[in-house]
Amino acid sequence: MTIEFGHWPENPVRSFQVTKILGLASLGFADVTEIFEACKRIDPESDDSWIREWLATSRAVEKHGRDAEATGNWLSARNAYCRACNYNRVAEFLIEAQDTRKIDLLKRTSELFDAASRYFDVVPEKVQIDYEGVKLEGYFFAPPWVQEPRATVLSLNGGDCQTTENYFNIGPALIQSGYNFFVYDQPGTGLSLYEKGQPRRADAEHFHSKAVDFLASRPEVDASKIIVFGESFSGYDSLRLASQDPRLAAVISNGGPHKFNWGEMLKWMPPSYAAHAMHILGAESLDDFANDPRFNYNLDGFVEKIECPLLVVHGVEEVMVQPNPLHQALTNYQQAGTSNKSFVAIEDRRLGGLEHCQVDNRNVTHEVVLNWLCSIGLGPAAPRGMTEIVQP
Repeated sequence: MTIEFGHWPENPVRSFQVTKILGLASLGFADVTEIFEACKRIDPESDDSWIREWLATSRAVEKHGRDAEATGNWLSARNAYCRACNYNRVAEFLIEAQDTRKIDLLKRTSELFDAASRYFDVVPEKVQIDYEGVKLEGYFFAPPWVQEPRATVLSLNGGDCQTTENYFNIGPALIQSGYNFFVYDQPGTGLSLYEKGQPRRADAEHFHSKAVDFLASRPEVDASKIIVFGESFSGYDSLRLASQDPRLAAVISNGGPHKFNWGEMLKWMPPSYAAHAMHILGAESLDDFANDPRFNYNLDGFVEKIECPLLVVHGVEEVMVQPNPLHQALTNYQQAGTSNKSFVAIEDRRLGGLEHCQVDNRNVTHEVVLNWLCSIGLGPAAPRGMTEIVQP
């Protein structure tokens, strides 16, 4: 699927970003024609053309949203704001950390999301998590048709994933299923990184446990049913958190590494992407990776401590986790201390979902995750208007 679906196979970083946004089209949060109209105007070797064309697309779609909203057509307005938000995010991806446009576009992404979310079936509550003297912004979704405290999914941001993008990837599927859903600007992502100066850290429980504290305090949340979902970089975070925080009811790692080998990772990254990786970690130079224990992202000795049910998901065309992606996924599964664990390899399907974190078909992630949650007794609430789910 990688070769056939890649827009610019000779430029894998940009091609992967196009695959990601195409993966949202079937969910209604992007449009295939709008994407390809932007791509045909882009020189894949030029950062400036990438940023210019995605911003032009975002602004054009946003104008349609504002025009629709002015007439009272909230449905078209909501859908346009969602698409504009995601195109703005794609443009922001290639803007370097020191560029003054970075923070402006991150804020614009949030503004477009807020404009759309006024019309969501479940309108989010904007909340803040206290951390290291700053406030980390987040969105908490609680389906109003579920009356009692219920299972809640804490979804963590990947290495180049922003909070709004995280929502679009999996949030609606979980919210419609009756779960509470929470995403936030964790350290190393979004404005928490670029405006508030909070990088990631290997002991990810240092900040994610504060998100668990928040969830456990909410009356809508069954504190015995908090599920953490992490993919890509946060596939590491989710496992590290589960090894250190016994309050979790289940943990999911999708496309997550076992150990970051920074030398191997940086070999295939173009300079701008390598600079992005260093920035989210708070590294000053490549030498820091070899000499500073802060960058020892290694789950040896940690996954053995996981006691809650575990799901590890791996796409057979995984290339982002280096080296030996299958070995890393299997190591997380095999070393996990819990006896209730599952390994799902996405392979040999006509439907795709083989790439990193199933970005080429997000429906595959939804299906695998919800099937597994059902299998461990944490399945979704009954559909609206139905008092219970009829079991086959």
